[in-house]
Amino acid sequence: MTPDGESAFDQASDQPGAETDDSQRMRAFEAERQTIVGELHDDLLPYLFAAAGSLASLQRQHPELKSKLDQPAQWIDQAREIARRIMSGAALPSDFSSGPLVAAKEFLESVVLTSNDAKSLSVQWVHLDGSAQLDWQETQTIAVYRIVCEAVRNVVRHADATELVISWQANENGWTVSIQDNGVGLDGQSVSKSSHGITLMRERANAAGLRLTIGAGQTAGTEVTVTPWTITAQPE
Repeated sequence: MTPDGESAFDQASDQPGAETDDSQRMRAFEAERQTIVGELHDDLLPYLFAAAGSLASLQRQHPELKSKLDQPAQWIDQAREIARRIMSGAALPSDFSSGPLVAAKEFLESVVLTSNDAKSLSVQWVHLDGSAQLDWQETQTIAVYRIVCEAVRNVVRHADATELVISWQANENGWTVSIQDNGVGLDGQSVSKSSHGITLMRERANAAGLRLTIGAGQTAGTEVTVTPWTITAQPE
């Protein structure tokens, strides 16, 4: 805790001093992620599918071995599912025409928010139409998309929340994206579990010229906000 009672994470990311270097590093990081997606798809998944097919064939040919092969078959299925999750999380959407929040909503509702961990979570998306009208810069588009996805994943995995609100609002700073839950908040344990994700969110924000703040929610839980450091012109 800081002397004024705020959590160490209840503070804004530093204003970037070397945006060019940060941006280049994040571009390289995104390129590496896309390479990993391609390698998983082209090199790993075919072997997992082949192994699963071979085990299924072996079980049919030798019913007496079925009980012994059930567990390896489950491991292969789990490995395939993990590979798919990694691919879906690492890949960027092909269409950002409606902005990063709409793209994040489509991804999260099809992958993350359909998991068992999210079955008790009520999710609201607020003012997405306004965010879709903004003329987003490419670096800010990718950064906001990644930050929203990571923040929602953290809520699903660690917050023990029942309510989650993701919103966009035009204001004097240009705009604000907010991800707020009513969960347990960022205590030491949850920060430890998600610290890598939080660090990456801050790096993405800095690289895109955005200000990231993580702190206590208005009534409970945690709120993550993203705003531009410089005023962004609003659509007419």
